[in-house]
Amino acid sequence: MIPGAGRAWRLLAWLCGLPVLAALIAPSQAQTTPQPPPAQTSAYQDRYIAGGSLSPDIATGDYGTSDTSGLARSIRIDGVISVLDQEGPNSPPRTHENGVIADAQWDTASYGAWSADAAARTGGSSRPAVGHDYATASFSLHERGMPFDDGWQADTALGDINAPLINLARAQPRFLLAQGPMEGVETEWRGPSALQFVAGAGKPGIYDGIKVPTFQTLGGSTATLGAQWAPASRWALGGEFAAARDVSLYYQPLGATFAAATTERISSTTGLLTAAWQDGGSRAQINVIDGTVDGNGNSLGVWVDASHTHGAMTQSFGAFRIDPNVAWGNQLITSDAQGGYYRVDYQSRRWLADFGVDQVSSVSGTGSSTTFVNGDARYQLSRDLGLGAVVNARRSARASAWSVEAYLDNANSYGIGRGQLDYATDPQTRDATVTLQQTWNMRAGTRLSTTAAVDRIRSTAITNVEQDSTVVRLAVYGGGDLSARLALDGGVQWASAVQGQAAPSRSADVSLTWQVARAWSVLASYYESRVGSWTPLVVTSPLAPPTPAVIAAVGERGVFLTVRYQEARGAHFVPLGGVPGSGSGRLSGVVYLDANENRRYDAGESGAANVTVVLDGRFSVRSDSNGRFDFPAVAAGHHVLTVQADNLPLPWTLTNSGRTEVEVATRDRTAVNIGALRLK
Repeated sequence: MIPGAGRAWRLLAWLCGLPVLAALIAPSQAQTTPQPPPAQTSAYQDRYIAGGSLSPDIATGDYGTSDTSGLARSIRIDGVISVLDQEGPNSPPRTHENGVIADAQWDTASYGAWSADAAARTGGSSRPAVGHDYATASFSLHERGMPFDDGWQADTALGDINAPLINLARAQPRFLLAQGPMEGVETEWRGPSALQFVAGAGKPGIYDGIKVPTFQTLGGSTATLGAQWAPASRWALGGEFAAARDVSLYYQPLGATFAAATTERISSTTGLLTAAWQDGGSRAQINVIDGTVDGNGNSLGVWVDASHTHGAMTQSFGAFRIDPNVAWGNQLITSDAQGGYYRVDYQSRRWLADFGVDQVSSVSGTGSSTTFVNGDARYQLSRDLGLGAVVNARRSARASAWSVEAYLDNANSYGIGRGQLDYATDPQTRDATVTLQQTWNMRAGTRLSTTAAVDRIRSTAITNVEQDSTVVRLAVYGGGDLSARLALDGGVQWASAVQGQAAPSRSADVSLTWQVARAWSVLASYYESRVGSWTPLVVTSPLAPPTPAVIAAVGERGVFLTVRYQEARGAHFVPLGGVPGSGSGRLSGVVYLDANENRRYDAGESGAANVTVVLDGRFSVRSDSNGRFDFPAVAAGHHVLTVQADNLPLPWTLTNSGRTEVEVATRDRTAVNIGALRLK
């Protein structure tokens, strides 16, 4: 099979189906029921607010979505044109990217919420592709919250998606397992007692593109399988298994070069066991991970996290030890680390404060022991005035560094302003900055903010000769609604050395949004960024004085144009007696006159017309001329039906208001017949 042919056919089928979905979303004139002419009323005289000078509101009417009939559904299609130019040594040539991005979402009454995303492009980046193929398209289909009986729900996805994780693996405050992108399929099931099952398999890969996100695989395969369960109200247990075969590591392994990271094929097998306990404001979780990567033997990791909240204060702490080279699928996780951490947060009406300390050392001994300390606090002096400070410090055998920040916020007659002082130092750089920021009060529909800063830098980061410079920075951001359909936003930044040597820089961006019609809009943007040429001093020989060396200018500019069609209609599905996304079934039946009193609806027996049937005392419907009633969507579970006897023909009546208890199953039809008896 030609590489990528299957993907191309899937994409073609999806794009061909978009007009059908658009037609379903658009209002159908053929099914519109003719309405009688309105009754004659007295003439109405319009009265204009502000003399009719207000701008039209396009949120409704011809330029908005106000149709809530039917189930929720939406579609968006973007046609994108991008041009990117780069300047400077070894810069790639001009990059063109033209493509289409489409996504659609729709609710169903019994099968959950669905969404589909697709993208295709021509041109693209000149950067060489990573891996064995270079895809120019992406596609994914997601189903979420498909309901089943007994409280079960299922999520399913296929295409270019992320690998699944159980909830306990996602809730990690210190170490994260990667939900790596892959081209494949995944499913997740949730049930009673917090039961959860996840599974997925596919080819790992990465997303690429400027504006049009496409997917390229890295070769090999990956798979995962996991489960989670709450055996008691305070406990949750879980486990997950991940494996990869002949994959290219996207992240660089310990001691490898980038070339090795992108070409070497490895296989990994990793298992995770986790347990969590929670009681009120206290929570603790322990995780054990064990795996092997080709050529590195078995690696083990253990970490414990705990937290306690009491009033306005939350304390969290933990300890960890993870061997080197631990992989989850084709993604390396934080490893070769051992130590612990402590954090405390405090919040009140006037105070916001937190403090943390981390101690980390290398398990293998290749890295140094490092201590991190950070803290920040803010105090609201009054309604309009607040002040705060931030302190960060890092200490290790190799190098130490620290920084401090202080600021004052003030709500003034011109808007909201901030004055800020920053100082940072490490073995190579000392940097002090004074910044003034202001967000200005503007008329409705316009916005403006400005920043001015003076930066004093002393650095030997480029050479071993100290560079001493003072840089002035200015920035302006603003925009406004030029009309009800046209909006313009933009920003400009500029920096230049007023003393010493430093690279001058400037950048600008502007974007225009035009609502052409109710469902059509055009988005255009342009940006340019340039760092100018400058001449630092460079030591070429310990026997010669420092000499000037020119560093060439670099820059980038881009132009982007998007034509968008976007439509949304309907309302999210909520079954009677349930919540959005809960399972539902159909409940229907007949109210009949039980002539032979055998409590069965027999042939020849008449239905009771125009009788009110009430569901759970909240929802009602009337029977038709044959005594039939219907509730099309009722939440799965136990329900009670009662009948109002006021329209029953004499001498017929109902025992106990015709009370009937029923069980409704998900995606099933439940039939109920309620008989009336003749008074004797």
